[in-house]
Formats: sequence, C-alpha cells, structure tokens
Amino acid sequence: MTKETVDVTVRAVAININQTYSPTMSSESLYDFTRGIWRLDRDRAENAKYAFSVYDGEILEVYEISKWSRAGTTEYLTGREFEDNEEKTRFEFVGRVADEDIREKFVGKLLPDKHSQNPIRYYKC
Repeated sequence: MTKETVDVTVRAVAININQTYSPTMSSESLYDFTRGIWRLDRDRAENAKYAFSVYDGEILEVYEISKWSRAGTTEYLTGREFEDNEEKTRFEFVGRVADEDIREKFVGKLLPDKHSQNPIRYYKC
C-alpha cells in the first residue's frame, strides 16, 4: 500500500533521523533523538511551531516546539548526553507531542520532498 503524501501547511522543521532510528525505540528515545542535537538555521527553526520526526520520508511523530536552546543545555529523558558544544553551533528543542488533530494530519504520511544530505528541512518558515 502506497503511503499518502501530505501538503505541509504549518510552520514546521522536519528532522531526518534515518541514522539513529530503530522501530523498537521507545517514544522517549524517538523524542530525544528528534529534538537534538542539530546544526540548523536557528532563526528559521525558531519560526517553526512544530517539529516532525522523519524516517525514510515518513513522518513518525509531530512535536509542538516550546523553545530552542543551545545543545547540551536541557536534560534528555533517556539520559542521552552531548559531549561538547564549544563552537555553540548545535541546537535542541524542548516540546511535547502535538495535539491529536495535528498528529492525525501528518503522522504516517510522506513529506512532499525527500531530504538531501542535510537532515533538516523547513516548511513555511
């Protein structure tokens, strides 16, 4: 069965977690690996209301972003740690799973375009 491609109509940052995703990971691990630790355009990211956790083009989960911080400044649920952010070029967000109406619109759907080598893609921001 072919998955539906979704038109992204909200301000969102899509984060490709292909290198760390496992179908057996917990919801806490999915959140931790989605929310940090990224090199990104902070101005654009701060304009996003949602973060999409993406694997192989499919949106796995949607988080409502509360704030962005420099990587390593907030605690991870799984105890994941960031070794060094001396260059101050990496960031992480804090948020929560989005409301059900937003999740229903996006979770399980394919993004309209594939990620390139950059794991970050911006929509409407």
